[in-house]
Amino acid sequence: MQVPFANSTDRPKSRDAQPPHHGPRETGDDAISFGRFCAVPHSRQLLMDGRPREIGGRAFDLLMVLLRHNGGIVSKEEIFDEVWPSMVVEECNLRFQIGSLRRALGDHGDMIKTIVRRGYMLVRDDTAPQGGLAPSLGIAPQPTIDIVEKVDKDKPYIVLIDDDDGVRRAITGLLRSVGHCVGSFPSVKAYEESDSVHRADCLILDVGLPGQSGLDFQAELMKSGLRQRIVFISGNADIPMSVRAMKAGAVEFLTKPVRHQDLLSAVDMAINA
Repeated sequence: MQVPFANSTDRPKSRDAQPPHHGPRETGDDAISFGRFCAVPHSRQLLMDGRPREIGGRAFDLLMVLLRHNGGIVSKEEIFDEVWPSMVVEECNLRFQIGSLRRALGDHGDMIKTIVRRGYMLVRDDTAPQGGLAPSLGIAPQPTIDIVEKVDKDKPYIVLIDDDDGVRRAITGLLRSVGHCVGSFPSVKAYEESDSVHRADCLILDVGLPGQSGLDFQAELMKSGLRQRIVFISGNADIPMSVRAMKAGAVEFLTKPVRHQDLLSAVDMAINA
């Protein structure tokens, strides 16, 4: 049985007229703050700077599911189970409600991230290090960088090489938040001298590195016969640079500040190529 789209903009005119609620509920009435917003479970309200925002019932249920996962990825199956329990719905209904929630968040709608083939997540912090990811990405600074994690064979291993501490901190936090193992290095030399013996599923390379540049390292890998899947990032890119990188087989060439969704999509393309 297919259930038609719920009209997410129709709201009861009074609490007495509200139909029985079958979505997720909170155990208490404590409001949940995230950025400039506040979700109030007992009154099912979304506030921005203390002022109510228009939001439909299903979209609010979806918001609460994402908030409860505290910045983690929520699979589509989990969302269906919690927002539409005991119902069969089409995936387009979920996409419709994701769109409704983003509209309710207005200019901050990109706090809701689509993680390709994995689900959705809500990035609760709305600050990023200067010069790192775009401010709207909401990647909080990480306490440590340049740690080569123990590689889990069941998780993608991403190597990031960038000489900017803020960029490495932001991107490392982003990639770890979606479940990737990350090795972070300030230069090609540091990477080559590291104890990392694992072949990266994706290599994120800055173009303008100290010592050997990212483009030269790509050329070296090709000469040695290593077909490494590379995503380039650059703050001073030009067309010849990007053309050279793409002709040599790069998966993507992104300019700084790098948008969260663009980088995750590029990494996803690389690890699934």
